[in-house]
Amino acid sequence: MSYADWYDVAGEAGITLMTLIWIFFTLASRPSGKVTNMLFGGLLLTHVSMLLDLIDEFLTYPASSAWLTTIESIPAPFGMVIMSVGLYWWHQEQHVINQQLRKTERYYREHSYVDFVSGLYSAEYMKMQLQHELNYITGNQGTFSLLMLDICQFSKFNHRFGAVQGDNLLREIAQLVQMNIRNGDLACRFASDRFIVLLPQTQLQGANTIANHIQTAIAHLAHKSGETTKAIYPSIAICAKQYGGLHSYQDILADLSLSLTQQKRNAA
Repeated sequence: MSYADWYDVAGEAGITLMTLIWIFFTLASRPSGKVTNMLFGGLLLTHVSMLLDLIDEFLTYPASSAWLTTIESIPAPFGMVIMSVGLYWWHQEQHVINQQLRKTERYYREHSYVDFVSGLYSAEYMKMQLQHELNYITGNQGTFSLLMLDICQFSKFNHRFGAVQGDNLLREIAQLVQMNIRNGDLACRFASDRFIVLLPQTQLQGANTIANHIQTAIAHLAHKSGETTKAIYPSIAICAKQYGGLHSYQDILADLSLSLTQQKRNAA
């Protein structure tokens, strides 16, 4: 083989390997279903075409079998059509998922900021979103409100029932918080047993209404630990505050955290 032929082999081998890697990550990353099947089928046909093209570099067919070289590219276009249909279905699927995640993501998706216990984004993500909101309202003379809540006696609950049940309780409360906020609001886990909710373009009166809805919903949560039928009804402390664009997000978070601490101290 000439150097040019070896370059051709290297290129075809690289494409063949990459399609195989795409197949692996598609199957490893997605649940079973028609979208996954279409993506897998399309990639597999494309891979077959690339593999036949690579093998063709090492085989010499007799004149009577020369037609074999003409069919090596046939699977690829069929694979691309199937994969295109799969991508369209994936787009529809992702649109539905985006609607479900709207209260946890807002404008920006970054999996490294996800808190995998609660399913919400972390405090770092909230800081990014607060800075985004401050930049927006500074130019538009707007306002926003924040809620901060934590679970009363959570450390005692953890000590009594264990960390696994503590994580289950955090997940349940995170779900209730999401159910009681609006599209466009953002809920994040702020600390161990503390959550924070951003309410864009919301006055304090509206924030207090949402806070009451969250508190009522959590007060009616009948959490069950393990196999027991006995319910535990958690309670939370929650505070709401309204802010403008004249503060930094660091000052806002410090003020909100202090307000919640004082509220808990006054209620004790």
